[in-house]
Formats: sequence, structure tokens, C-alpha cells
Amino acid sequence: MPISVLAPGRVLLALVLLAVAPLVWAQRQAPEPELKAAILANMLLFVDWPVQGVQSPQRLTLCYLDAGPVSSALSRLDGTLLKGKPLQVLRVDAKDAGICHALYLSPAETAEVPRVALSARAGGVLLMGDSPGYLQRGVMLNLELAGGRVVFDIDLRSARQAGLAVSSKALRLARQVLE
Repeated sequence: MPISVLAPGRVLLALVLLAVAPLVWAQRQAPEPELKAAILANMLLFVDWPVQGVQSPQRLTLCYLDAGPVSSALSRLDGTLLKGKPLQVLRVDAKDAGICHALYLSPAETAEVPRVALSARAGGVLLMGDSPGYLQRGVMLNLELAGGRVVFDIDLRSARQAGLAVSSKALRLARQVLE
């Protein structure tokens, strides 16, 4: 059937399905740590940091505290260009998190969350994690598995307290936004 015969709604639906197909394929094909790392890194595209922060303006620095599957996947993204700047992925101690634009906390770092969350808000650092309950403990962006897919939630209040501006595009994609 020629496209001109299809109803405009069907054409739009077909175009949307074609646009979403690569995302669905990536969700099914990529190992979970790789997918989580890609989502965390890409979220940096949707955040603006305060000008007065101590983070370097020449690069985006994404840090982690402990080695693990997601941290290893993040390390492989080192050097990737985001917002026209190279992504620098570093392992840091919690006390050095202020040099980071974003800090990833693994599920093994549950005890660190409250202390790190306070310093992240004070230092303009986007605090990210991937454990149930992290969002309620001060993490600003948290990934979880739901229905076999990786989804994310955003604590917009905490991000704003840190002086971060999160794009409305990211907020629309989030499963949940705490305001």
C-alpha cells in the first residue's frame, strides 16, 4: 500500500516506531553494566553545572568510588566527547569528589551515600547510582531495572540544591521525578 493511501496517524506511528527501534534493540543487546554506563554518561548531556564550581570547564569529569561492573564500563567511555568536551572517567576517594561533575555510587557503597550526598550538594556534583532506595537517600539520578529495562528516576530537589539545572528533556524521559 503506498504511503499516500495510509492515514496520517498511521504514518506518524510508523515513523515513531522506526525511531524507537534502535533504542529497544540496544536495551536487548547491551550487557546491563554497559547500558547503565552509557545512560549515566549520556545524562551529562542534559545537566548544566554552576559556573563557580571547582570542576574543570575544559572537560566533563565522571567519577566513581569503587571498582565494579558499571565502573569498569564507565572507564571504557573515557575520552568520549560530550558537549564538545572530552569525558574524563576517574576513580576517586569520597573526599576528592568535588573535582567531579558527576559521581557514580555502586550498590556496594550504601553506607557512603548520606555523607557523599551532603558534599555533592555543597560542591555542585551530580550524584548518580543504581540501587533501589538511593533516590530517597540523596542520590540525584538513580537507575533501576523495571520490566527487564533500565529506567531512571531524578530527585530534582537535590539537583537544584546542588545548583544543577536538569533539562526538561531528561525529566520527560524519567520514570519518576521528585520535585
